[in-house]
Amino acid sequence: MACIKLNLNVDVNSCLSGLKATLRLGRPKSGIEKLKKEMKNLRDKRDDIKNRIDQAELEGKIPTYQVSQWLLDVETLEGQVAAIEQDFQSTSCFSCHCFNQTQTQTQTGGTSQTQQAGDQVPIRESSNCCSIILRVAKKLGEVKELMDRADRLDPVATVRPSEPTVMIPISHRSPVGIESYEEDIVGYVDGGKGDIIGIYGMGGVGKTTILKRIQQHYHLNHAIFDRVIWVVASKDCQLKRLQMDIAKSLGLKTLQESDDERTCGDKLFTFLKSRNCLLLLDDIWEHLDLQLLGMAHSATTERGQQQQPRKTVVFTTRSEAVCVQMKAEKKIKVKCLDPVQAWRLFEENSEKDVLNSDAGIKFVAEKLAKECAGLPLALVTVARAMSGKKSWEAWNGALRQIRDEHQWKTVCLPEDSVVMYKAFKLSYDSLENDSIRECLLCCALWPEDWQINQFYNLIPCWIGCGLICEFNVINEAFDKGYSYLEALMAASLLEECIPMRRSVHWDPCVKMHDVIRDMALLMVSGLEGNKRKWIVKAGIGLSDLPRQEEWQEAERASFMRNNITSFQEYGTSTFPKLSMLILCHNKGPKTIPSSLLSSMPRLTYLGLNGCGIRELPMEICSLTELQYLDLSYNPITSLPAKFGCLSKLEYLLLSDTDLKIVPKGTISNLLILRWLDITEIPLVPECWWDELKYFKGRHQLSLGINIDATTDNIKQLNMLPNVSIWKLTLDGSNISKHEQVTDLGTQQWGCRVSDHLEFLCFYFLKLDKLVLATGVGRESNFGCLKSLYFEDLEQLEEISLNGVRLYNLRKIYIDTCRMLKDVSWVLELPCLNFLEIIYCEEMKELISEVGNSNSISSSSIQRLILSRMPNLNRIANQPLHFPYFEYIQVHRCPKLKKLPFMAEILKSRLKCIEGEEDWWNNLVWDDENIKDSLTPYFRFN
Repeated sequence: MACIKLNLNVDVNSCLSGLKATLRLGRPKSGIEKLKKEMKNLRDKRDDIKNRIDQAELEGKIPTYQVSQWLLDVETLEGQVAAIEQDFQSTSCFSCHCFNQTQTQTQTGGTSQTQQAGDQVPIRESSNCCSIILRVAKKLGEVKELMDRADRLDPVATVRPSEPTVMIPISHRSPVGIESYEEDIVGYVDGGKGDIIGIYGMGGVGKTTILKRIQQHYHLNHAIFDRVIWVVASKDCQLKRLQMDIAKSLGLKTLQESDDERTCGDKLFTFLKSRNCLLLLDDIWEHLDLQLLGMAHSATTERGQQQQPRKTVVFTTRSEAVCVQMKAEKKIKVKCLDPVQAWRLFEENSEKDVLNSDAGIKFVAEKLAKECAGLPLALVTVARAMSGKKSWEAWNGALRQIRDEHQWKTVCLPEDSVVMYKAFKLSYDSLENDSIRECLLCCALWPEDWQINQFYNLIPCWIGCGLICEFNVINEAFDKGYSYLEALMAASLLEECIPMRRSVHWDPCVKMHDVIRDMALLMVSGLEGNKRKWIVKAGIGLSDLPRQEEWQEAERASFMRNNITSFQEYGTSTFPKLSMLILCHNKGPKTIPSSLLSSMPRLTYLGLNGCGIRELPMEICSLTELQYLDLSYNPITSLPAKFGCLSKLEYLLLSDTDLKIVPKGTISNLLILRWLDITEIPLVPECWWDELKYFKGRHQLSLGINIDATTDNIKQLNMLPNVSIWKLTLDGSNISKHEQVTDLGTQQWGCRVSDHLEFLCFYFLKLDKLVLATGVGRESNFGCLKSLYFEDLEQLEEISLNGVRLYNLRKIYIDTCRMLKDVSWVLELPCLNFLEIIYCEEMKELISEVGNSNSISSSSIQRLILSRMPNLNRIANQPLHFPYFEYIQVHRCPKLKKLPFMAEILKSRLKCIEGEEDWWNNLVWDDENIKDSLTPYFRFN
């Protein structure tokens, strides 16, 4: 018979200490829960401080020593708390070992065996209940101490001390198709075999496409690189512009336009030196100093750093020689497609039902594809050009054209451009009319690879050039412009792109492939024996205009987006043929010399927006042929006295100027004026009202205007003869609450104000409820309205449409409406495709009332942007159907843990989900498979 004998040696002090802690904290479980809660608060505080550090680093600062030590202490404490939680989980209900030692004596048949407690199953002394409670109490004290220290961490960062930076260069270290190139490059990078990779090949062969695939790959795989930077170099690119573009990509604010290249390089290096970086350089034409782009290693490693951070560069170029100059450790030549691949690409971009409807058409199509010599861009261009062609005769005619040697031999093209020129010319000739062809050529006036804003830049240019002229109001002109854009994008001559944006309103942009741009410029500059027909030197860093002899025979000239600071003197009629001059976004000049204007007597189009011009010379009034004048975004305060002499002026854009003086007769004497934009002028002077009241032009004047939001001002708009309001801003910033309009309903909106109104903006109104209501029996009110803006309506709690049927409303921007509760009313808008909401702190959910019918629970939204909404916890209280969804951006919405997407979102046109990485990783999903399917679309911001 066996018996157990327990010898108990008890440490009384230990027991009493444990008892006190137990009485204070209760059971171990409750103590652990309290510690978890306090640790969560501490982690939140740490994340806030890290966000502040991230922001400070963009300004060239570094964390203070106290902050660095505090973060280290928090990290240490996290590990210790995790150990306590693990010990608690391993503690059973009978393992409360308050005793230093327990002896178990087993007697069997006269023998005895003594065991120390825990010999069989080792349990750490610290894992008993009392000890856990003591440890929890201690850690709670440490959490409190760290929280107290956090409140005293101000500032969190300091100016980086100056240091002599010695940079040493990066040490210099293949089925067919895009996928094989991507796999080859990724394998090379991941294997750490080298850090400079050159991709080369002829224009249009697919180099940029490969580079974009590399970018997407490393955006989704963050294990190697902290930063993935994309910049486009292009022909004639200045190093300084590349440096500024890299800083913009990084969000780095320390680089200044006044800095020289070496200073910019030092600042980039300082910011990037401790980070693993991948720089993707697209379309370089000459050697670039990578040290000056920040892609260099420090001469010494940081303390505790095991090895140098990686600095990897992948670039594209048309020339193998550039790869050699850049000392590329791996050179990859992108070859044209083989015949099987070429036909597959041609088929994918053609109308298959047409190809399969007639064996003769298919036979000719195969020959057309063969003429493209495997060049992907040429294949796509030709295939899209044949869209809509359904007869054998049309296809055979295209084949004859592309084989016609006379079409291209007279142009003296380089051999590697012949195929692309033939494809471009076929596509160009296949466009519907000359107006659309001319619209395409105008796109080449912008810098290479530039994202051209459709609304603010491109369509106004087309209107100003007279390519869109048959319209009654400006709305019709823009509609025609969008139809032209659609035709050009359908032909793959332009591509739509999501603009790079940070806290600015989203507007659609288009981009012209650099090879297509080369072909377009060839047509306007290199044919018919006149190489100076158009001169385009846009975005290449010019500080002065070209020499007079370079462009005195030009018909159109674009010098936009350079650094031109002054103009030389010119004689009268120096440029007798010049009809268009674009100087926009040259920040240097404060005035335009009179001699420049008098040298261009036939000028019809003058673009001076964003040049910093403070005063207009009187000679501008001598431009009697001028039809289009853009002076927007200039601090000019007055117009010349004889401005009304511009008798042929049809389009006058003055938005975002400081105009205060408008001479009598300035507008009323412009008898063929059709479009006047005076929006964003801080306070429209009273003289404008007289000019508009007495306007007796031949056309109905489309007007964009800001007014104080008073009932009298709205009545004045209603009474203006021969004027239709195209864009209207109701501004409450200059008036008191009792002066502002309180009723935006039936009595306010006359036909002159609302029937052609396309943009309606509410700024700084002091309203708690905003109700839009239509006039009695007038369903046409707001029939043209496409965009609604609500900005800085601090007291606004509710927006109501009250029966207004906004069938054409496409975009809504809501900014700094802090008290606004929700936007459920957007589901009443059948054509809404863009919604941006920022700085609405009280909003907890976007849609609080979804409804039951399919028409209400389905949303037409394509793009959704949500930013800086700290209390937003959900988009809707039940799933919504998003059949057209393409893009969502979420920024600083920490409580938004769930997206209202059902499985059908995977069948939509989704292109991109953008947000912070932590936000994405912490989202809650009903089905994890949806997250896995959406992850390839995620980009962190």
